[in-house]
Amino acid sequence: MADIQFGQLQADLPAYQNTGSIKINNVIPLAVGYKSFPRFVALSGTGLSNTPVGLFTSFSASGTTNYAGDTTKLYQMDSSLVFQDKSKAGGYSNSTTEGSRDFWAFTQFGSNIIATNHADNIQKFEEGVDSAFSDLVSLKAKYLAVVRDFVVAGYTTESSTVYNQRVKWSGLNNSAQWTPSQTTPSGYQDIVGTHGNVQAIVGGESYGVIFMERAIYRMDYVGTPLIFQFDKIADNIGAFAPKSVASFGSDIFFLAQDGFYKLSGGQQLTPIGIGRVNEFFFGDTTSNFEGICSAVDPNNSMVIWSYRGSGATGTGTVNNKLLCYNYAVDRWSTGSDQDLHFINSASQEAFTTLEALDILGTIDELPYSLDSYAYGEGIIGLSGFNSAKKFGKFLGASLDATVDTTEFEGAKNRNSTLLNARPIVDANGSANTTITVTPITRSSQADAVSEGSAVSTQSNGDCPMRSTSRYHRLRVDVTGNFKTLSGIDVEAKPTGKR
Repeated sequence: MADIQFGQLQADLPAYQNTGSIKINNVIPLAVGYKSFPRFVALSGTGLSNTPVGLFTSFSASGTTNYAGDTTKLYQMDSSLVFQDKSKAGGYSNSTTEGSRDFWAFTQFGSNIIATNHADNIQKFEEGVDSAFSDLVSLKAKYLAVVRDFVVAGYTTESSTVYNQRVKWSGLNNSAQWTPSQTTPSGYQDIVGTHGNVQAIVGGESYGVIFMERAIYRMDYVGTPLIFQFDKIADNIGAFAPKSVASFGSDIFFLAQDGFYKLSGGQQLTPIGIGRVNEFFFGDTTSNFEGICSAVDPNNSMVIWSYRGSGATGTGTVNNKLLCYNYAVDRWSTGSDQDLHFINSASQEAFTTLEALDILGTIDELPYSLDSYAYGEGIIGLSGFNSAKKFGKFLGASLDATVDTTEFEGAKNRNSTLLNARPIVDANGSANTTITVTPITRSSQADAVSEGSAVSTQSNGDCPMRSTSRYHRLRVDVTGNFKTLSGIDVEAKPTGKR
């Protein structure tokens, strides 16, 4: 028996002698092997009125609160997980035209929740005081962040003039002051050049990061008269998709024109997708890149991109694929069977009774133990809106998982027959879990692969088979709840001609 461990996803490389695999779907990468990926579960009873285009969680001494935006309204979630309309009178006018859609960007400044969509004036909602959003200032912008003690806006419209390369900041500790002044000291900086539009702003206590289409700038406070100094930290690399930018701690993850990157500490740029998922992703993406959105799942050390890929059905605003990166172990996976309008990192209210957990299914279907922090109040995790526009989290039963081995020779330089395969899967005693192994073979590297019949595991975990070829790959499919997949034991014997 040979123990074949499941390697990392390297979908961009040939199958043969690939140290990883070309197909790893609906699982979460670990340092060794993979664990189950929970299904999305709708937690809100009713959906938003229109297409969701924004989600945000605020923090205060009393806990966390979720806010959301669709194409015409802004909402605040109440304790019953219902989004209440908090729009200003007359609502909002987000563009819904494919290729120029307006998304909501949120930030928090003290007790103020600030939101912008570029179609309307920047909005503010003071928690515990305001009953509805209202105009913060007569200024429109696409992007928002807080850098040190300033609210920063990017890609602005001022007096009907569009400044697509402008970064503008408020007064010091004054989110309502936007008139440039050395006294306040509000101001702006036009990042002129051939590097395109402002695409995203990531704030921070020490510095900010400005993503252009083809450049990245660091924004450092230097005091009067400049207030902020802008230094280019990357040229010909920027944010290809504005909503692809996600941050956690000092790391920022994003999609550039040539693939996925990580920016660490505001200065160190590392490609994380080359030779693994870049070519796969660009080949699978079928829609306008503006619809790509991202979120960080700190519970699993993952950043996830949601996108519209092959096999998508229905409206063009619904994404059907996930691309997942575990930044702690530097490994990738893909996800499917999750039709979502929008994802982000957001909180959830506590499940205070066993009855409240019924929405997630039976006790046997819960992805975490009953004492897990995942069900606790104020926990931030991967959240979003499904195709019915309902808010939810990834807390359901395990998705149907598929993991391939690398392509291998059962006998050196000759044909071999696979006699048995034993998947190493921890199903945690679940009686409803089905595990199958499918042999995938070819006689030479020039041949197309041939997929055999799936073989179910017996009571002892074995999958007896007779599959003869030069090159072999084994696909393990798991349906039902499980904990981890780590590899597969294979028994083979040489056969045929050299």
